[in-house]
Amino acid sequence: MRKCLRTIDKPLLLFGLEPEDVGILALACGAMLILFDTFYAGLVFFGGWMFLRLIKQGKPQGYVIHLFYKYGIRIKGLIEPPKIISRYSVFRRED
Repeated sequence: MRKCLRTIDKPLLLFGLEPEDVGILALACGAMLILFDTFYAGLVFFGGWMFLRLIKQGKPQGYVIHLFYKYGIRIKGLIEPPKIISRYSVFRRED
């Protein structure tokens, strides 16, 4: 009988972050490189890396994507996020 590997369901992590989180950091650093300087891009990278690690600590896989969805940011492949209504009224709003 062969032993089954225990890491079969282990997620792929790069520097402790999921690939989509690394993509978010890359976009933020790329914007900082274009707009400012490499020093600020480095600050954004290391600060964002620590910030994401702290946010995701003890949370399930894909937590950041669901936070974006919760706050109304559209992501291709997911259903359209619900519209946030700031005030409830019994009357219909004419736009």
